[in-house]
Amino acid sequence: MARNKHESRLQELISAAKQKNIEVRTEKLLREVGYRTHSGRCRVKEKELILLDRDASISDQIEFLATALAKTSSDAS
Repeated sequence: MARNKHESRLQELISAAKQKNIEVRTEKLLREVGYRTHSGRCRVKEKELILLDRDASISDQIEFLATALAKTSSDAS
């Protein structure tokens, strides 16, 4: 039950990002010895993009996306 609630919250955040014209993709991020990968935000050809690490827990994905969207809101102010 809790997992469904988290998945629902993640989908709400992805929808909120789309409304702000931000593409959200969940991908398996490359890992190699010597560094740790994590979700991130970037701009590709004038388009905002957020990559979520598919292997991260749903709660970590939610936390990252919520923080990234909050920063977007504060940047616009």
